[in-house]
Amino acid sequence: MKILIVDDEYRKVEEIFNVLADAGISCAGVKHETTAQAARILLRRQDYDLLIIDLHLPAAIGGKPDNEGGITFLDMIRLDEKVKLPASVLFITGREELIESAYTKVIERGAILCQYHSDSDEWKKILIGRAKYDSQRLARDEQVDVVIVTALRNPELDAVLNLPYQWIQKRIKDDPLTYHYGKIPRIDSNISVVAVSPNRKGMPSSAAVASKLALMFKPKILLMVGICAGIRDKCSLGDIIVADPTWDWGSGKHGLDSNGSPVFHAAPRQVPLNSALSQVASDLANDESVMNGIRKGWSEEVPGGKLKVHIGPMASGASVIADDRSARLIAIQQHRELIAIEMEAYAVMAAAEYTSIPNLTAMIIKSVCDFADAEKNDTWQKYASYTSAAFADQLFRNSNISV
Repeated sequence: MKILIVDDEYRKVEEIFNVLADAGISCAGVKHETTAQAARILLRRQDYDLLIIDLHLPAAIGGKPDNEGGITFLDMIRLDEKVKLPASVLFITGREELIESAYTKVIERGAILCQYHSDSDEWKKILIGRAKYDSQRLARDEQVDVVIVTALRNPELDAVLNLPYQWIQKRIKDDPLTYHYGKIPRIDSNISVVAVSPNRKGMPSSAAVASKLALMFKPKILLMVGICAGIRDKCSLGDIIVADPTWDWGSGKHGLDSNGSPVFHAAPRQVPLNSALSQVASDLANDESVMNGIRKGWSEEVPGGKLKVHIGPMASGASVIADDRSARLIAIQQHRELIAIEMEAYAVMAAAEYTSIPNLTAMIIKSVCDFADAEKNDTWQKYASYTSAAFADQLFRNSNISV
């Protein structure tokens, strides 16, 4: 649970930390700011479940505390559309003379007000009760930071589950999917993750499952990893493709040309990648230590050539392509810089776009296992699944990714 304390009285703040810890509530997600200005900036960057405010609060560093500074701060963040409002707001003040005048104003704003005394347990009971209730609410909501979807259980999901995330498998009653819960370790704080694979591959299954997961877990990032076909001479086996943009190459109209011959008029709608994610992926792609680490992490046979990351166009379609001419025709007609073709990416990007989850971003990371030609086989599927999952792991361990 994430708690923000906005209070310039350090002794009281220390006691709040101790009360939470003694009640068995983890303080790993508790942050402290001393001014309304600093707290507002933090609330724009991070979501919090419980907000604890002092009534007698300064607006900024060096400012004089105001008797209604806390109430003014709450009014400010309620008007600030860049702030996601915490579910609970609790005012704790040690100034007895402010209680009567502030009580009605606090209640009218949907918050709770309690009086702090170092030798009293009443405020402690209110704090613990509020914090435990929010913890139970969050446990039921099961909100996670990142949801990972793969098209195939083997080898794609298996590669994800090989990552050291302390996976726990769960089943939900009347739900056909199996959910894998884990934690991505980071220096600043762990990232919660759920990984799922549909029972069938293809765009319809991926779109349905991606939409369902977004609504269930309300993640910040919806990620698909796995394998794809590359365009020969533009990439190598095992290379990692970060899709930007994606589209359905089968979207359009079948008709006849002037000679009466069948012709397909493509009309794809392309979905771009979030620019911030693209930049972090690009930085990692140019970090030789990261790329060498991924290559060295694979102990089995590898294809020739240097492992690379390509950020570029990836087309999705309802059918498997095993014909180099068809693949190149898509590139000629729809995007001359096309790097890869597969069957699910656009569905996941579109699913994220049409959910009502605020700040949800989708991303596709797939690696080349063949070249969509007559030589297409399964030889490099396991290796490509590994490089895709390994690069995603490096991406989310990076502190520049905000979740």
